[in-house]
Amino acid sequence: MLLVLVFTIISSLIVIPLLTYQRSVLRANRVLSSKTARVEAVKAGLRVALADPAALYRSCGDAGPTVAVTLSSLTMTSLPVTTKCYFLDYATATGSDELRYGLVATQVGSSIPTALTGTRYSPTSSTSATEWRTAITSDSQTNKIWLPNLPAHALDRRSPAGYQMPTGFPTCTVYFPGTYKDAVTISGPAYFTSGVYYFENSVTLSAGATVVVGLGSVEGCSTDQDAAFYATDAPLTHNISGLGGTWVFGGAGRVLVQNSAAQGASLVFNSRYVNPSDADSDTSSGISIATVNGELSGSSGDDLVWTGTGAVSVPLSVVGAVDPTAATASDYLPSTLSVKPSVPGKPTGVTATAYNAAAVVSWTAPSTGGSAITGYTVTGTNGSTCTTTGATSCAVTGLANGTAVSFSVVATNLVGNSAASTASSSVTPQATATTLAVPSQPTAPTAVAYSGSARISWTAPSNGPAPIRSYRITSSPGGITCNLTVSTATTPPLQCDMLGLTNGTAYTFTVIAINAVGESTASTASASVTPSAGAGSLPSSPPSTTSLYQPTAVIDIDLTASSTSTIFIPGYVSIPQGRFRVNNPTSRDVQFVGGILAAQFDVTDGRATGPQTVPIGFVEAVVQRIFRVESTTAGREKSIAVVQVNQNGAYAVNSWEVQ
Repeated sequence: MLLVLVFTIISSLIVIPLLTYQRSVLRANRVLSSKTARVEAVKAGLRVALADPAALYRSCGDAGPTVAVTLSSLTMTSLPVTTKCYFLDYATATGSDELRYGLVATQVGSSIPTALTGTRYSPTSSTSATEWRTAITSDSQTNKIWLPNLPAHALDRRSPAGYQMPTGFPTCTVYFPGTYKDAVTISGPAYFTSGVYYFENSVTLSAGATVVVGLGSVEGCSTDQDAAFYATDAPLTHNISGLGGTWVFGGAGRVLVQNSAAQGASLVFNSRYVNPSDADSDTSSGISIATVNGELSGSSGDDLVWTGTGAVSVPLSVVGAVDPTAATASDYLPSTLSVKPSVPGKPTGVTATAYNAAAVVSWTAPSTGGSAITGYTVTGTNGSTCTTTGATSCAVTGLANGTAVSFSVVATNLVGNSAASTASSSVTPQATATTLAVPSQPTAPTAVAYSGSARISWTAPSNGPAPIRSYRITSSPGGITCNLTVSTATTPPLQCDMLGLTNGTAYTFTVIAINAVGESTASTASASVTPSAGAGSLPSSPPSTTSLYQPTAVIDIDLTASSTSTIFIPGYVSIPQGRFRVNNPTSRDVQFVGGILAAQFDVTDGRATGPQTVPIGFVEAVVQRIFRVESTTAGREKSIAVVQVNQNGAYAVNSWEVQ
């Protein structure tokens, strides 16, 4: 019994300390394990934040170093983790000493709206239309006008319908870089993979379209990789290059964005980044939209030069940076949507009515091509002709009765002749038909005398089918004449200024109306008036105002409805012979921040309440942000990291400390 008691005492002296030690070790292990779990949890907070760096770039923004932005929470092994970020600093695409001209107008007389942001430049007079060309550079340089060279584009012809992502992916129409000859219309989600696109027709984004161009900070309905691998019938040669996208417009190529009351529209470009060693597409770096500049001259290209009203001069585009070649030699067509006027369009709706040995031809005036139509020439299939100086009807006389004839019409302006219209239906003059007559006798004109002159006014007489071509006014005494040719610009009251009259002599005036058949009977004479030195000089006619020709806009943002719509173009826009138009009266989110080179600016924006309020034009683009990212969980463990994140999603961890 004694031995048992002794053994028990000795055992307790050995076992109890061992049990106590074991319990202490287990308790310490639990504490260490819990601490390790919390450390790993706060580390996971940073890793999760960096899983989508582009979203981190957008979410943290630039609120400031003392303003916390709470990111999405997570739970690691039952441990809730809170992650916050703080904005510290940013980096821009261009240094403050490298700011180029952000807004450049190349057409004399085209003003840049004062509410647009950016250093501006435009020619000062019609005699200096080419002055801007002495300040251009193919690279983006300080206080220079950037006229970038074009990148090479893929010749693969693409379908305007795009390619669809299969079941299991978000609804998305995918487009691949290449050449688009036909018009593209988009009304839903679409993604343009990264690369260079060339369009010779319109790209229309109607209400409901949500388009992202290129891979980058803004997510599209697909990605470059998913589109290339999974799009239904995706092309084997996809031409994807770099990050972001560049659209090049030639021929009739343009982009039009429209919304409606029920649906908005969205067009977002991601910034274009290209490896400098990529010789084919390096010149697309930093470019969102560009046109092919110059004009076709025969089978080759030439500079675009217009020295009329609104003079403009734009050099022919070249392709590449190492050994530039003319754009027309690289399967580009110069844009036809230039501010230089062209010949008129074809007259339409030509009709003819037969009379005795004559016919009266009428038509609808075509587009002027930007230069006023100076006349029309009507030609019959039998060689007969008649002309006008702008009137849209004409009588052809001397036709053979019984012989069918049809007529076509050509319009003329200062640039040249239009193509011939579609011929009228044939008509057959007959001896039994109505005979065209001279105009009726005009009523007596009125006259106002001045020093050595008089201004005569009258009303048009009633007239038969043959239109009046002109009027002749004659003075008595002296037989001095004044002639007025009728054109579409001739509007009542008809008037003519009679010069060379003798002061102190009383004059009366008569009017004769003239058409293709002949002259009317002279009107009865006006009341007598006497010019005198004291009557003053003949008043000047109102000066003719010639406004700048506005071609179809290459970039046309027309957001008349108040539905949510977004336009974001971060890269440079180069359309130096084209028109840039924004109609945004309801203040939708429109931003062109990369700088714009254009012939004409036509901007209406509800946000234009003062200088520097509309983010259109050169805005120094932030391309990198630096954040402090802190993750915490229950306990005192904390992860603190300083990270720099690029707009395109690239990132680097500058420092990382876990406490």
